[in-house]
Amino acid sequence: MKWSQITECGPVRRRNEDWLSVCPDLGLFAVADGMGGHQAGDVASRMALGVLEQYLRQHKYNTVSGRDRLARGIQQANDAVYLAARKNIRQQGMGTTITVCLVEGYKVTVANVGDSRALLLREGKINKLTVDHSLVQELVDGGGISEKEAMQHPRRNVLTRALGIGSRLDVDIYEYDIAQGDRLLICTDGLTGFVPEMRIGDLVMLSPNPQEVVHMLLDEAIAYGSNDNITIIFLAVD
Repeated sequence: MKWSQITECGPVRRRNEDWLSVCPDLGLFAVADGMGGHQAGDVASRMALGVLEQYLRQHKYNTVSGRDRLARGIQQANDAVYLAARKNIRQQGMGTTITVCLVEGYKVTVANVGDSRALLLREGKINKLTVDHSLVQELVDGGGISEKEAMQHPRRNVLTRALGIGSRLDVDIYEYDIAQGDRLLICTDGLTGFVPEMRIGDLVMLSPNPQEVVHMLLDEAIAYGSNDNITIIFLAVD
């Protein structure tokens, strides 16, 4: 498997509140998009992924399933961020999205909270592996607006679920088979909130080099007017 990653502040924001974790020895590939602005969204995203990575390292040889390890590790990350926010008045209200791919052989366990996404490109078709926890996704699911309209909606950044804002956390966890030739993309909404998925799929197909792909996607997000932090992990299953 080949991979590359990139995280950028973007052309508008002065602060990068995104964070990423790439630990091939664990099969861990994850992104987090912090919320809270000056209340330390960057602290939340970094802390969440740090706690998750530490938990997975401590339980690397555990016979518990990848699903259970992710569920427990992400709950520990939630506890850490939530308690830190309660103890420090300057960090009150901080939280983060989190999207994780745990690759073990030809299986991937995907966990998600918030609106960062995991996407799969297979045989020229791109599909979501996660469901956004956002107001606009609820409107799309209810038939009130289209996917295209959701990208322009004035409240598209309103989340219905995030890590660190409460003591309990609901985590979506999925299990998928992956195959030779598959391409996995894990990213924050600095990319998917601006660049249509079909366009993302087209760009991914242009190069076999993961580093070239992440830079093309970054450039495209900026060209589409992204005003957010942009974080991308791209994996090629060979």
